[in-house]
Amino acid sequence: MKFACVVLTHGRADRVFTHNTLRKSGYTGDIFLLCDSDDAQLDHYKTNFGEDKVWIFDKRDMIGKIDRMDNLDNMACVVYARNAVYEIARSKGLTHICVLDDDYQAIEQRIESDGSYRSSRIKNFDKVAAAYLDFLKSAGLDCVCFAQGGDYIGGGQNTKVRNGFKTSRKMMNLYFFDLAKPIDFMGTINEDLTASIVAGRVGKKILTSYMNSIVQKETQSNAGGLTEIYLQLGTYTKSFYSVIACPDCVKVSSMGDTHTRIHHRVDWKYAVPKIIRQTTERKP
Repeated sequence: MKFACVVLTHGRADRVFTHNTLRKSGYTGDIFLLCDSDDAQLDHYKTNFGEDKVWIFDKRDMIGKIDRMDNLDNMACVVYARNAVYEIARSKGLTHICVLDDDYQAIEQRIESDGSYRSSRIKNFDKVAAAYLDFLKSAGLDCVCFAQGGDYIGGGQNTKVRNGFKTSRKMMNLYFFDLAKPIDFMGTINEDLTASIVAGRVGKKILTSYMNSIVQKETQSNAGGLTEIYLQLGTYTKSFYSVIACPDCVKVSSMGDTHTRIHHRVDWKYAVPKIIRQTTERKP
């Protein structure tokens, strides 16, 4: 197995927070940055991180290979990079990768070994990554991910984390992949949630673990990356890409208690097949 972390980034040569966060979290392996050829800061990336650590691809090479799900003339979206990373990583001799966004301020442990809920920063990412790669292989998964801060609203009594380890069928933000089993992403935005459902409903085994999470800057306050397209299209349009792909199990709804906002809502019992524990016992 040959493994590395790959950070997808655009227009943030001086603000690739994830790179420093990985190092502070105890990761000692290779970190590569995947940039597109239209990025005006390419030379700046190479100066900051080293030319051999910056991978460059042309978004135009991906046209016709992915479904943007719209006719917008806007190339400023991450779906191209999400699909391009597999072939590039394989060409570099890698067999497994961890794909990350560039705005992570912390990587955290959320559930302790005794099953209790607590938030603490990871300081041994090498060991954590090795455990996730082992889980990916031993469980026959296609992708396993870390959770996000919003998954823990309610603290230790949140049903997602109460009483120890749990998983969900979505994938977002930090992904572990076996390069022999790539997953296609689609849609100008909300490509992660859409891929979770579209791939999940045909039998791809995709899980998010609530044992660990990432902390990231607010998307629309951090210039570069996807900020501009989020501001242009808004959360209603963002959420609706997943509705277009899977209208039988996704809808646009309001999210929050006091301060609500438009967001997608997935009825997972209709979205993906159930994973049934294998047993040798057959009941009549």
